[in-house]
Amino acid sequence: MRYAARTLFVCFLLWGLQVAASQAQSGPRVGLGLNVQASTEQGVGPGVLLRMSAPINADVSLAIGSSFTGYVLEGQDEASYAFNPQVSAIVTVPIGNAVGTYVMGGVGAYVPFGETQAGGSPTFHLGLGRAWLLRDSSFFVEADPSLVIGETAVDLVLPLRLGIIF
Repeated sequence: MRYAARTLFVCFLLWGLQVAASQAQSGPRVGLGLNVQASTEQGVGPGVLLRMSAPINADVSLAIGSSFTGYVLEGQDEASYAFNPQVSAIVTVPIGNAVGTYVMGGVGAYVPFGETQAGGSPTFHLGLGRAWLLRDSSFFVEADPSLVIGETAVDLVLPLRLGIIF
């Protein structure tokens, strides 16, 4: 009886994976964007974003990406920079034929360098975005706040992003 139950469970699991794979989007996608990032430690700065995502099914994707921000608004002598790699799960909720809202969350790192005393730290992020379908790509806007877990304090990083998903 246990063998039959295990076999039935494995068959059901494999069937579920096959259904999920058949409903998945066509393949990996790449997003390029601009961001303005505010940090409680370093101020505000402009930057760029690169993200690659792979669909698991029609609603859920896994993504890996990074942003690079330059806190250069106080001039060259006081400039600092931050590299912010992230791994995310993205859940998309379609709200129309050409518009979707998504929630993303995951982990990453915040690595500042240049004229700063801050050190690299792990991050946890949870954000919200909206994507508009174009012909072969999508336009997106998102806010993805992160908690930066430092040795003695927790800082907040708030990037506001827009870009294109290919």
